[in-house]
Amino acid sequence: MARLVNAALTSSALPALPPRLVCLRDGRDYRLRPLGPADAPRVAEMFATLSTESIRARYGYLIHDMSPERATRLVDVDPQREAPLGIFECDAAGREGRLWAMGRLVHAPDNQSAECAFLVHDSQRRLGMASTLLKYLRVLGRRRGLPRLFAQVRRENKAMLNVFIQNGARLHFAPDSDVVEIDIPLRLPKILFDKGAPAPSIPGMSSPEKKGVSLVAVVADLVFVAAFFSFFYYVLQSHVPSNDPTMIRFWATMAAACMSGVFWLALQMLKTVFRFQRASRK
Repeated sequence: MARLVNAALTSSALPALPPRLVCLRDGRDYRLRPLGPADAPRVAEMFATLSTESIRARYGYLIHDMSPERATRLVDVDPQREAPLGIFECDAAGREGRLWAMGRLVHAPDNQSAECAFLVHDSQRRLGMASTLLKYLRVLGRRRGLPRLFAQVRRENKAMLNVFIQNGARLHFAPDSDVVEIDIPLRLPKILFDKGAPAPSIPGMSSPEKKGVSLVAVVADLVFVAAFFSFFYYVLQSHVPSNDPTMIRFWATMAAACMSGVFWLALQMLKTVFRFQRASRK
C-alpha cells in the first residue's frame, strides 16, 4: 500500500485548492489561495512587521532576518510534499493587498499524515484566520487521501490551542515537555466543505414509518400479555411470604402486573425491530 501511495505522489500532482473569497469576523472579504514563488516579497513584508512573540510561537525560535532567499524557500515548494496557503486582504475591485496569514501542510515521509502549521499577523488576531486555514487544510488533506494531520504547539500559545480544540482536534500533553502534540483525524468526523454522505433510503429506527393501528395486532398483544400475566400470577402465589390468602392474591397480582408491563414494552420493541428489518430488505 505504501508503494502504491508513493507511486501516485510521484506520478501526478496532488489536489490543490483554487483561490476563493472568505468572509471573516470583521465582515470583510479576504482571498485565500495557495502561495507560490511570486509571493516571496509579501512573505518578507509580513515577517518584517511581526512581533517577536508571534515568530517564537510559530517557529520556537526568533528569526531575525527574513531574507529574500528564506522567503522564497517558504513558498517555492514541491507541491507533492508541501501545500502552503495564504490569506490576503482584498479590496472591492478584487485586487490583493497584504498577506496577513499563512498556513501549510507538510507531508510526512510515509505519506500517511501531514504536519500543519499557521502564522497570523498580530494586527489580524481574533478574526478567524487560523480557524479558516485549518478548515481548508483539513479539506486539502482529505482530498490528498491523508487519514490525519498533526501539529506541535507550545503550551503558552493558548490562542492556537483553543483553535485546535474548537475544531475537534485531540491534544496530548506530556508532563515533561512544553510542547503539546496535536492530532487531527480526517476520516472519522464530517469535515466542513466536504460533500456529505447520501441520505439513507431506509428510515431510521428512531423515526419509523407510522402505520395505522391494526385490530388484529392489538388483540394478539392482549392475548400474549394476558397469558404472560396468568402464568406468573400462578407461579408467584407460592413465593409470597404470607399465610393470608388476600395478601397472597394482592402481591401476586401486583408482581405479575409489573412483569406483564415490562413484557408488553419488550414485545413492542421486538415488533419495531422486525418492521425495520423487513423495510431494509425492500
